Amino acid sequence: MIHSSMIKKNLDTSILLSIYETSVLLLKQNIAFVSKRGLTNQQWVILIHLAKDPNLPYFIRETHHKPIMANELADSLGVTRANVTNLIKTLLQKKLVLQIEDKEDRRKKRLKLTKKGEKLVQEIQPERISSNASMLKGLSKKEKQEFLSYLQRCSNNIMDMKS
Repeated sequence: MIHSSMIKKNLDTSILLSIYETSVLLLKQNIAFVSKRGLTNQQWVILIHLAKDPNLPYFIRETHHKPIMANELADSLGVTRANVTNLIKTLLQKKLVLQIEDKEDRRKKRLKLTKKGEKLVQEIQPERISSNASMLKGLSKKEKQEFLSYLQRCSNNIMDMKS
């Protein structure tokens, strides 16, 4: 049995555990949201990557002029290339995504949304915006901007630790 005196209250730990809890709740919410459309959370995240959602931290950090490749998706999602390959295979079967050859290196395959994939992302967008607003209700625009800035700094600090 762990006694309460074994672990002391710590502001840094409280913040990080609150971020963790929020991410778990957000994931559950998002799974319910996209499952109504026959998608998994990871499939949805791939679709918004291919739609070049400018709100994704990946696109804030990285500039992309060409369609994205599977290894770039794996990096952004924090999963293995094999995992992304399986997800892409399903999206190809659903005719939401298509693979195209890289113009400079034909061995490389790039990914893009099909018309059906584009339509699905566009259809989901209004409800997504409304849901996001509900999750952040009670925060002013200034508070949201500060919150985003804090999260970006935390992410950068964590990425710097890996270096």
